[in-house]
Amino acid sequence: MRLKPVIVLAALMAAIPVYSQKEALKAITLMDSEVHMKYLSSDELEGRRTGSDGNDAAAEYIREEALRLGLAPLPGNDDLFQSLEYLKVSLVPGESVLSLSDSSSCPLGSLGIIPLMPPSDTVSLTGEVVFAGYGYMNSSEKYNDFAGVSVKDKIVIVMTRIPEIKGSGIPEAGSGISEMTEARKLPMIMLQQAKAVLFVADPALGSDISSDLLSMGSSYQLVPLFRKQVFSFNINAYAITTETADMMLSRSGTTLRKLQDSIASARRPASFTIPDLRANVRINVIKDTVTSNNIIGYFEGSDSDLKNEAVIFTAHYDHVGKDPAGNIYNGANDNASGSVGLLNIAAAFAALEKKPARSAIFLWTTGEEEGLHGSTYYTENPLFPLDRTVAAINFDMIGRSRRDTDKGASLNGEIDITGQDTIKVIHGTDCPELVTLATRACKESGVYPMDEGKGTHFSGSDHYPFYRKKVPALFFFTGLHRDYHKQTDDYEFIDFSKLLKVSKAGFLTGYRVASHPNFPTRAAEQ
Repeated sequence: MRLKPVIVLAALMAAIPVYSQKEALKAITLMDSEVHMKYLSSDELEGRRTGSDGNDAAAEYIREEALRLGLAPLPGNDDLFQSLEYLKVSLVPGESVLSLSDSSSCPLGSLGIIPLMPPSDTVSLTGEVVFAGYGYMNSSEKYNDFAGVSVKDKIVIVMTRIPEIKGSGIPEAGSGISEMTEARKLPMIMLQQAKAVLFVADPALGSDISSDLLSMGSSYQLVPLFRKQVFSFNINAYAITTETADMMLSRSGTTLRKLQDSIASARRPASFTIPDLRANVRINVIKDTVTSNNIIGYFEGSDSDLKNEAVIFTAHYDHVGKDPAGNIYNGANDNASGSVGLLNIAAAFAALEKKPARSAIFLWTTGEEEGLHGSTYYTENPLFPLDRTVAAINFDMIGRSRRDTDKGASLNGEIDITGQDTIKVIHGTDCPELVTLATRACKESGVYPMDEGKGTHFSGSDHYPFYRKKVPALFFFTGLHRDYHKQTDDYEFIDFSKLLKVSKAGFLTGYRVASHPNFPTRAAEQ
């Protein structure tokens, strides 16, 4: 009879000397984790956004640590860097201006405006101004902020959040701005051929241009030069202050607060074209070419044949940088934690007296937050053959545990953060051997694996480009927390006990893949 693969796997793994694993695990320490985390999530690195000086500094730090641990460039390379080239389009400070005039072109004043997406070129546009409530439509509630008003060729003011038509009429008290809610408004407005959208914090929010709204924007745009651009477009979306909105609305004798109260009490829109007002948006940019780097090193396997196969560990070290107001998003969990996890695992491999049969590759990617750029670039330009890469093990957000504040929704999804002793294991369901190894490794390391298969987050991190190339892929992930992509994703909230457990689970998983004499070399058909 033919034994089931998982039974064979268990028998083979039992034969691997455990002393070498246990000794190597001692190299994963709290002290090193804290040192790495403090630097990688520090204000000094200004959020590590791809194309920034902080991103470059983080890459240099990781490269130096990798070299110190003994990681070598992959064969045929003389450095750990793999460069990605971008066109960087940056806003010229002080030259993003909203100018107002009446219908006879008499100036009414100029104010600052904050682009939520830096344009690819200089912008100059003029139009009448429409107040369109929340920019919200819901047929079941019979509510439509665009009913009876045309926004074609107009500049449109919309408030953040949405009205509670079946409740108080006012957006829920205490709820922040949802990036997804605001992003859904843009296509509806742009399809109606509006020239620009001006977002303003609704008065019930209790703050002016909030950090939640600003987190949608940035001070520069990156255009990848390493791939063909199928199309290019600008979304003319901006943030304005309540003072600016009220200055425009004063032409009709009202204020933003009065309009919000009117919508709430009447349970119907209060949209209109502001009389005798024209607005001009002017945005100036500068362009430059920049590079950002993947960091790639490896430990060669000990078997003369199997060293030509490898397991690859991945984590992105970039984050989202600063918002247009200069607030820094340190990204301690996303993804300084995964980057530290890879350094921990590399330290454990370095401590092995004898390396496993297969080689172990460590890839810290850039550009993940820009759209999985680093991992996609590597899989399109691999430095080690993908058909001999037997598994990809990814770490993205492995250092947070559920807190009392983790309720409701994060910026782009429901909060599903795991507890202190639990980690999500996300995979393509195409390599049960890999999942079996990860499950066992988690339990041995003191963290319970929550098997998510192709769950909600499956396509959202650096394992996914490997999966698309049919490399068996697995992703360790804490889940989304309330501080995701906010200024509050900081060092002080990292659960180092959990980070260490997941680092150890990752090492044991990869070590056993690298040691398995008959591990599948390609994923099953997907």
